[in-house]
Amino acid sequence: MNPRRSVVAAILLALLVIPGSAQQNPTQTVPRFRTGVDLVTLDVSVLDEKRMPVRGLRQEDFTVLEDGWPQTIDSFSAVDLPDVVRTETTAAWVRDVAPDVQRNTDFKDRRVVVLVLDDATPMPAVDTPRVREYARDVVGQLGPHDLAAVVFPLNKGLGQDFTLDRARLLAAVARFNGAIDGQAGVDSRGSPNPKMPFDGFDVAAATLYNATLGTLQGAAQDLIALPERRKALIFVSVGIPLDITAAGPMAIGTSTADAGGVARQLITGMIDCFAAAQRGNVTIYPIDPGGLRAPGSFAVLSADPANPGWRNREFLQAVADNTGGFAVINTNDPAPGITQVFRENASYYLLGYAASNTRADGRFRKIAVRVNRPGVTVRTRKGYYEPTPVPRRDAAAPLRRAEDRALAGLLPTSGLDMDVTAVPFAVPGRRDAAVAVVLGVRQPAPAGAVRAVHSIDMRVAAYSPDGRQQAGTRQTIPITLNVPGSGATIGYELLSRLDLAPGRYQVRLAAESSRRAISPQPAAVAGDALVPDERTASVSGSVYCDLDVPDFANAPMSLSGVLLSVTPGVASGPKDALKAIVPVVPTMLREFARSDQVTAFLRVYQGGTRALVPVALNVAIADDQDAAVVKTSETLSGDRFANGRAADYFLDLPIARLKGGPHLLTIEARIGDRAARRDVRFDMR
Repeated sequence: MNPRRSVVAAILLALLVIPGSAQQNPTQTVPRFRTGVDLVTLDVSVLDEKRMPVRGLRQEDFTVLEDGWPQTIDSFSAVDLPDVVRTETTAAWVRDVAPDVQRNTDFKDRRVVVLVLDDATPMPAVDTPRVREYARDVVGQLGPHDLAAVVFPLNKGLGQDFTLDRARLLAAVARFNGAIDGQAGVDSRGSPNPKMPFDGFDVAAATLYNATLGTLQGAAQDLIALPERRKALIFVSVGIPLDITAAGPMAIGTSTADAGGVARQLITGMIDCFAAAQRGNVTIYPIDPGGLRAPGSFAVLSADPANPGWRNREFLQAVADNTGGFAVINTNDPAPGITQVFRENASYYLLGYAASNTRADGRFRKIAVRVNRPGVTVRTRKGYYEPTPVPRRDAAAPLRRAEDRALAGLLPTSGLDMDVTAVPFAVPGRRDAAVAVVLGVRQPAPAGAVRAVHSIDMRVAAYSPDGRQQAGTRQTIPITLNVPGSGATIGYELLSRLDLAPGRYQVRLAAESSRRAISPQPAAVAGDALVPDERTASVSGSVYCDLDVPDFANAPMSLSGVLLSVTPGVASGPKDALKAIVPVVPTMLREFARSDQVTAFLRVYQGGTRALVPVALNVAIADDQDAAVVKTSETLSGDRFANGRAADYFLDLPIARLKGGPHLLTIEARIGDRAARRDVRFDMR
């Protein structure tokens, strides 16, 4: 570590004193007895001198200290994720094509990666394409089960919420546009500022700097809600040109009238950011898209032409040093650094302990973890805030419904196992589309019942990228269930409809299943009466999915999504919920037996006012070796579109002759050089 970096790290670590933290009195020996225990869970990385994960450690190799006091480790497990393997024998679609059905169980025990692309801090124009390039490299390193999100500090609506879908992540990366340096601003009196370089601190850019720091802090705070998993924040940015050692910026032009005060505010923001990252056990890995900047390459505007961007790199290094990560700077090849990020986040240990201190005043507790191995680096969160006394509930305040609580989380909840697919269809004479929503639910069967009517409370809401709800519905749906016997799992599907304008959305669904809502079916025979059972107690869950609604009315050609229907069907309702928009009863099932009869349904549209023309359809089903099991073509004549400029297409899948394993159904429509495509993954048992 060079001397200046040592000074910067020391200053920030000295400043990073979290309010309420205090060393416990070492003479305290009073025993404490408790009636309930909550485990404090830590994920711990152990790295050797080359920052390679140290594997094979056991529980007895670890010591946990809380405020200096040794704690008893009550739970221990090692997590060792496999490297991303690409083989020549497996089809590329197995990794690259996302399922059209989203499951709330997809989010369990996954590595979490947040990719923050800094579109607020000014950067040289040549760096913008590098940000996209490096971000694509990050997405390319994701494993098949890694959960990732793309976040923009300035243009927040262009990002992407957590998903397993690489295509959506790459689409968000492609939307990145950086704030270019050298643009003129105005000072506090409204007079034009001189053009500023990316490495010159500009008070007029304070709002942009704060947007960047606020986004890092906000992301870290959000990730606190995801315990017991590895969380990496990859920050692609040129960095803020902040003089950390002097709490004041470079003096350039006339825009630094209150530079010292602004700098101190930013340093306070950095400390808040680091504190949030430590509480949430979030490691930040900065990547500088500028790489090696040649001396004199920014001679016209740079504050220091001999070493352009050095203050920016100091900032990035400080972010890494204070959150347990490392900075990928001073290199034109970030690939090894990106690989190292994923390597460090693939192997770690989960430790749980019940704190010996039962104090509940909301104060911060420091955590230290030691490993009895020489020369290793141990990284985990620095501490946590203890609970506070639970205030008495205001009897006048209404309790939020369970499905509302389940709908509000950063990630879906899995009290109920849930699956969802959402498919848009055009509505004749309207610009809005009708979205067919199919929710699958699985839960333990009630004891003692053979046939029962089960009422489910369900809420569906669609949110635009700015987080505003655009449509929603709440339903209580009765489902008649044939219960296969106590202890078995029952499954059913709930159907709903939303009307949405063209655009990008996240659809969130929540459901609550309650024992109070289960009653014997009126025609039940003797012995069918329900017996109360703890497995039918109230339970709720949620599931989220991303949705793109095309502009069906104006696009020369577009496709709905694909719905599948299956015989024998699954218990579902309301039966007529989607009758007005589709001629099938859809299912979200994507795993079939050879005895099933499965039909795919899709609608093709010709928007606008042009003359109707034939549309060529190419259909294929491929296995996981990319062998074409089915390949067929069909032409939809122009007169097929006479009714509302839309044509229906049905395809009976040859389920009986497909081998076991994953398959991909692809339907491509083409008019001349225009093409549209839909993919559906399914599995054969």
